[in-house]
Amino acid sequence: MVTLSIIAVATTLILLTIPTRHAYKQESDRLRETLEQAANRAMVTGQPVGLVVEGHSYAPAIWQNGTWRLMESHPLPKDIAIRINGKPPAVLEKGEDPAPAVIFDPLGHTLPVALELSRNGVLTSLTLLPDGSVQTEMR
Repeated sequence: MVTLSIIAVATTLILLTIPTRHAYKQESDRLRETLEQAANRAMVTGQPVGLVVEGHSYAPAIWQNGTWRLMESHPLPKDIAIRINGKPPAVLEKGEDPAPAVIFDPLGHTLPVALELSRNGVLTSLTLLPDGSVQTEMR
């Protein structure tokens, strides 16, 4: 009984010391998944879908009734910066409608765009290819 208790405690301590998935990796994976889902949604629904990037957040948007309607917004942690083709996202004026940094065409054609997440010198580049797929590179 004592031996089993010692093994249980040791196993618990080992499991607690294994690091959980890094928050930065989670954010880059979430952005990649959002891009892929937006591309798929555009093809399935036949509506243009975009990705709006504002400051420290991004949100998929659908083209509806002549305007972009934002869906669920995802804020980035303050220590993670995002850039679009090497530039920071544009700052919207008060009352200005958001414009997507990326637009997914319902026919599957997309202009190539590079989104970069950076944190403490680590850079992850998510390149959107013309077919709507996403290529990820970590530097």
